[in-house]
Amino acid sequence: MNAPVIGIDIGGSALGLDYVDLYLIHWPHPQQDRYVETWQALEKILAEGRAKSIGVSNFQPHHLSRLFKETSVRPVVNQIEVHPGFQNERLRQFNAEHNVLTQAWSPLGRGTVLGNPKLEAIARKHSRSLVQVVLRWHVEIGNVVIPKSVTPARMREIIDIFDFRLDAYDHAVIRSLESGRRTGHDPDDFG
Repeated sequence: MNAPVIGIDIGGSALGLDYVDLYLIHWPHPQQDRYVETWQALEKILAEGRAKSIGVSNFQPHHLSRLFKETSVRPVVNQIEVHPGFQNERLRQFNAEHNVLTQAWSPLGRGTVLGNPKLEAIARKHSRSLVQVVLRWHVEIGNVVIPKSVTPARMREIIDIFDFRLDAYDHAVIRSLESGRRTGHDPDDFG
């Protein structure tokens, strides 16, 4: 079996960088069973100073446990699907217990939360947008969020979430939106 090939040449002409701040394995691809080897290649990049931090995306507790057992560097972040409709509590708790930050990709559930009347009511109560309420919820439960935007006005809206707080009732309402349905692939089946 060939060694994993790392997807970019950090020092190459395409990026023109000496290092990257964070390098992630995007999926565990369990059917290929090479994520430990790939992680070891990232550990080498970290040791060489070509990455400041390394992490994973879409890893479940059993994937992470295997990394913890078979490698020497723990991921600093696990970028996972988390939004009001799929709160992924068990994995978020596992990450926290093992000092791995949870980063929510598509924190708005690929738009599935937009127009939700319960979230709209919370937004009205705080004189905020629904997007701001959901992003604030993420921050308050300890997630790092990476919302996508290309317009300056939306970027300002996304950033303007640090001068209000949700109350216990708001959190209870958002917890009630849990459906257990992903908008993305199941990490144990994808790959």
